[in-house]
Amino acid sequence: MDQQEKIRVVIADDERMVRRTLRAVGKWEENGMEIVGEAQNGIEAMAILEKEKPEALFLDMRMPGLSGSEILERLGEKEEKPIVVIVSGYDEFEYARKALKYGAMDYILKPIERNDFNKVLGRIRDKIKAEGKGKSTIAPHKDVVEKVKENIEEEYTKDISLAYYAENYYMNKEVLSRLFKKKYGIGITAYINYIRLEQAKVLLSLGYSSTHTAEMVGYHDVNYFSRIFKKTFEITPSEYVESLNK
Repeated sequence: MDQQEKIRVVIADDERMVRRTLRAVGKWEENGMEIVGEAQNGIEAMAILEKEKPEALFLDMRMPGLSGSEILERLGEKEEKPIVVIVSGYDEFEYARKALKYGAMDYILKPIERNDFNKVLGRIRDKIKAEGKGKSTIAPHKDVVEKVKENIEEEYTKDISLAYYAENYYMNKEVLSRLFKKKYGIGITAYINYIRLEQAKVLLSLGYSSTHTAEMVGYHDVNYFSRIFKKTFEITPSEYVESLNK
C-alpha cells in the first residue's frame, strides 16, 4: 500500500508499556497502517486527534485529563471521526456497553493477546476498505442491535448466525451477544431459533412436511430441526401435526 494510502492510527493509553506492546504486537505494515501519534492522557489524545485526524483510534477507558467515555462523547459530536477500539484492563460489561453506545467498534482486554489484536486490525482494515477510507460511518451500536433483530426477522431463512452478524457489523461476538441479550432478554442464536420455529409451526399446520418446513425456515438438516423443535416445544414436529388434528 502506498504511503499516502496508509490507514492512520493513534494510540491513547496512560500506560507506556501498553503503548509499546501495541506497537510491538500489531502487524501494522501488513495491514497498511501507520501509527501517527501516541497520547498518555485524554487531553493529549484530543489534541493529537484534532491535528492528525486519524482513521483509527485505540483508546483506554481510564486516563487522566479526559476519560475514554468523555473522548467518545466529544468524537460523537463531530461529522468525521475515527474507528475506535477500546483497550481496557477492566472486564466490566458496563464499560463495554458505554463504549459501544458511543460508537466504538470493538472492546479488547489487557493483557493484549497478539492473535486477537491482529484480528481487530484486520477488521478495521476491511471496514475502511468496504466503506471508503476517511469516511465517518460509525453508528452507535445501540442501533446495530436493533438492526440485527430486524434482520433476523426478515432473513431467518438464510444462513445467519451470531458469527455472521459480528462479522458483518464489525463487532466482537461476545459483546454483540451480551448487548442483544441485555436489550431483548434472549441471545441472538436463541432468537434466530425462536423466529424459525414459530414460522415452522405455521408451515406444519398448513400441511408442509417436516423436511420441506425445515428447509423453508433455514434448517438444512431435518434431523437437527426435529431435535431443536422437540427441545423447544417438548413435542416432535409430527406429534405437533397430530395434535392439530385431534
